[in-house]
Amino acid sequence: MQRQPEFGTFFLPGPTEVRQEVLAAMLKPMIPHRSAAFEELFARLQVGLRDLFQTQRSVFLSASSGTGMMEAAIRAMPAGRILSLVNGAFSERFAHIAEMCGREVDRYEVPWGDVHTVEGLEPYLRAGKYRAITVTHSETSTGALNAVRTISDKAHELGVLCLIDSVSGLGGAELRFDEWQLDYVLTGSQKAIGLPPGLAFAVASDRVVSLANQATERGVYFDIVEMERFAKTNQVPATPAFSLLYALDVQLDAIRAEGVHARWDRHTAMAHLTSEWADTTAGVSNIVEPQFRSPTVSTIRLPDGMNGREFVKRVGASGITVGTGYGKLGDTTFRIGHMGDHTVETVARCLAACEGALSA
Repeated sequence: MQRQPEFGTFFLPGPTEVRQEVLAAMLKPMIPHRSAAFEELFARLQVGLRDLFQTQRSVFLSASSGTGMMEAAIRAMPAGRILSLVNGAFSERFAHIAEMCGREVDRYEVPWGDVHTVEGLEPYLRAGKYRAITVTHSETSTGALNAVRTISDKAHELGVLCLIDSVSGLGGAELRFDEWQLDYVLTGSQKAIGLPPGLAFAVASDRVVSLANQATERGVYFDIVEMERFAKTNQVPATPAFSLLYALDVQLDAIRAEGVHARWDRHTAMAHLTSEWADTTAGVSNIVEPQFRSPTVSTIRLPDGMNGREFVKRVGASGITVGTGYGKLGDTTFRIGHMGDHTVETVARCLAACEGALSA
């Protein structure tokens, strides 16, 4: 039998490395999903998920990537134009989804690696033509962290809903759904939560669910009105991904034992270590200014003339996997996902491998 590698070698910015205990949980047998056993599982999952989102509201579960819950958000919106805040590939994806759902979309774009400011946003909102904005919390393609609380506050001040993609944020970056009075937040299983890909989660405010109930083209599979209705009885509208829910059950126990606030602190410490290395190592630099860096992913610019994809191969020769740069940054950068169950110690091992590849 092949020996399982030691945890702490895989640093993609999603999917992240998953602990063996979590993977093993997926071998449990199936149960009927219209059963008391499933409803007990669902209720238990809700406790941990509410803690992650810092909410008392129902957390929706979908057998999909985060993209599904993006589409759910757009289809739930009442008629009206949408403004998408774009600062990388995944915030652009949110805009594209809105357009493909038949919505009129404008973009407030800033360069990759930058974040959106309230000062830049306010003139768009004061025009009075938007029903909602989309914004990415942690932009996985760059490692930039938007201040979603202040952005949401400004949107609400001017009568606009705020839809937040926190796929690589939630579980690693501070987010408090209830306290910050957010409208809609979505995430995926495969990043800071530390699970395999295949699950998406979302929370919607009472106002968003009420508005969705009036939407005439919200679809079926990603209908948050149905998700809310079923969740109240500890059920889901469609057949769930049981194996992934078993893994989630084990992981939520571990997250509860660590504590969400301690988890935020650990991600911040990993990001600080990565930032310090990038800021003090000759020839490389983080593409994001220090005050705007995500605690879950860093994009590092390589020395002139060094190809990003070749660099990633060099790091791989030492047994460590890091990510290539994304899209137009592919040739000049690489990315480190310091998220999920990684620690300062495992990240230090990754950075040592990166330093070795720089001097090879």
